[in-house]
Amino acid sequence: MKSTRQDTLSRHSLRGKITLGYYAVAAIILVASLFFVGELRTLEARVVLGQRATDLFNTALEIRRFERNYFLHHQAVDLEENGRYIQLAQDMLTANRADFSAIATQARLDELQALLSDYQHQMSAFAAADRRPIASIEPRVRLLGQEVVAIAEDMAGSERRQIQKTLASFRTLLLGVILCMAVLIVLIGRVLSQRVVRPLKEMETSVAAISANRRETLSAPSNDREILSIIAAFNHMLKELDLRQKSLMRSERLASLGTMLSGVAHELNNPLTAILTLSQLLLHHSLPGESQEDMKCIYEEAQQATRIVKDVLLFARNNNYENGHSSANDVIRDVLRLRQHIETVSNINVVTHLAEDMPETAIDRFQLQQVFLNIILNAEAAIKDTGRPGLLTVTTERDGDRVKMHFADNGCGIKKSVMPRIFDPFFTTKEIGKGTGLGLSICYGIVVKHGGRISVRSQPGEGATFTIEMPVVPTVNED
Repeated sequence: MKSTRQDTLSRHSLRGKITLGYYAVAAIILVASLFFVGELRTLEARVVLGQRATDLFNTALEIRRFERNYFLHHQAVDLEENGRYIQLAQDMLTANRADFSAIATQARLDELQALLSDYQHQMSAFAAADRRPIASIEPRVRLLGQEVVAIAEDMAGSERRQIQKTLASFRTLLLGVILCMAVLIVLIGRVLSQRVVRPLKEMETSVAAISANRRETLSAPSNDREILSIIAAFNHMLKELDLRQKSLMRSERLASLGTMLSGVAHELNNPLTAILTLSQLLLHHSLPGESQEDMKCIYEEAQQATRIVKDVLLFARNNNYENGHSSANDVIRDVLRLRQHIETVSNINVVTHLAEDMPETAIDRFQLQQVFLNIILNAEAAIKDTGRPGLLTVTTERDGDRVKMHFADNGCGIKKSVMPRIFDPFFTTKEIGKGTGLGLSICYGIVVKHGGRISVRSQPGEGATFTIEMPVVPTVNED
């Protein structure tokens, strides 16, 4: 089971395919090498057999040479050498009979053995005879010697022809195997090239399409692990770039809107102040019943308008925050204590998981309290809408050179359709008159001014989690 899975992974991996290609080439080379080794061993055996056949032929020639010398000079040493070479030829036939059977039939070998024995007997008879029978024995000896040489020569020639035939066959096979290996290697290389280059070409086309705004993400051109990893990393990068671009556009839009709203708010502040002052003075005079109620309504609505103007001014404020160093844990504790003095939802349980030894961050403590309080109030409102017991979990942690604060609730959650707009100014899901839509926009602006990030994760009906990240104050090492 495990090996099958590994084989599947290898097939779906560029590295596995390339490795498989190398293995295939190595296997081809190994098989060809083993084949050539076998052929060389066969050729070597043929050469050895040819050498033995040549040695036998040379021995037969030596027998005839000493035979002629003895017939001419009648010296005993020539007869002894003749007899020694006859014995050597017989020993060679006996010791290598199995090898010689590959180039001559058994009958032919038996014939040569018999000729050598008869020749040896005739030479011995010739040496022992007197002058008169010599004339009758010598032709017989010469004839036997000729037949021995002829058979030995035929065997040597037959083996030479076999060697030449083997060499020609080996040469043909060598050329054929080299050609087949070249074709197979080219085919394997072409297949690997298609498997590797084709997905890269398709990726290149997809990247060009993304550059031309014809598509938003890369699709996987193959199921190879490396390609899928590159596609995932590239799509993640595109997503991050899109988020950063949207964040930059939002920041620029907020900056432009803030400049405009700042002027509008200052212009509205003067008439609102006059309306509040005059309505408050009139409320201290005795007015008819309905007029008194109308004036009270004017005063309350003017107060509401004043609060909106203050929120707009706070949103549009572009001055630097008051730089200070504080721990996020301390700010959260202060906000939770402050929340106890405000009317709150009674069925919400607040749980904190504050990391110990949290480093300090460079913040405006008052502004960060406003951010935390706004998020907590929004969480309580979302929980209240569900009508069930609620849970708000506040968690802090350190992540490298940043600290993270998580505010997780089990409220009604945020719809996916409104998620991209929750930090836009004047966007609200509350009823008319119950929200200005500036709370989260102000929070976003404060966090960004502090060099941080704010994000949200939510599923409708399952609550939401707001995460705020702030940079850690660098530690100064004193020598």
